[in-house]
Amino acid sequence: MIKYFFFIFLFCISNVYAYERVHIAVSSNFIEPLDLIKKQFLKKNKIIITTSKGSTAKLFAQIINNAPIDIFLSADQLTIKKLPENKKIQGSEFTYAIGKLVIFSKPKILKQLKLEKFLSQKLSNKIVIGNPKFSPYGLASKQVLESLGIWSLFKNKIILASNINQVSSFIYSGNADLGIISNSDKLKLEKYEFGYFKEIPQNLYSPIKQDVILLENAKNNNKAKLFFNFLKSKDTKKIIKSFGYRVTD
Repeated sequence: MIKYFFFIFLFCISNVYAYERVHIAVSSNFIEPLDLIKKQFLKKNKIIITTSKGSTAKLFAQIINNAPIDIFLSADQLTIKKLPENKKIQGSEFTYAIGKLVIFSKPKILKQLKLEKFLSQKLSNKIVIGNPKFSPYGLASKQVLESLGIWSLFKNKIILASNINQVSSFIYSGNADLGIISNSDKLKLEKYEFGYFKEIPQNLYSPIKQDVILLENAKNNNKAKLFFNFLKSKDTKKIIKSFGYRVTD
């Protein structure tokens, strides 16, 4: 009897490890789209996919420190370029999504003001953005405030969140009345009919091109390469667009 259960155990273990594993690092703003893309991919592929989630800067540090990551979905292009040559498969990177920024408020401030005036002398409340040091969306948000001549004037009223996803949490909690979020977050919040939004003209910040790259760790991982190519498919692009991003043709 003991031998029987032992062999059943070995059979189960061998089946689990028969599946190839793919480890993906994904920036905080793209967690939900990736979950849907994975589900679509797993319908036709037997594979175990694990993910590391966080700010682009945090994930970059993990890769530099030899974390066994196969695919890196960054929230920008610069971080991909900064990766050491021995950490990435040259020429594999491409832009998988282009992000957009939106101003979000809990009270009716945005209903009453035009974008150009929403933060002028009337800015008596705090505004929250992603930290420009760690978040590409935070850097783009800083560019918006600089373009409007606000960054230096109201620096003491700007709260820095660790990543773009945390911005809406500050608004919910009442710690800030205004925040700059991604268009993807806006679509999620609109489902709950919570708050007010204004899209920010794209000439106020540099395009937020999000690149993905196949890392050296995936050199001999055929399933990782298969999933990487799936990110270029029409099905994947359709999912990405449904979350409020633009995609390249």
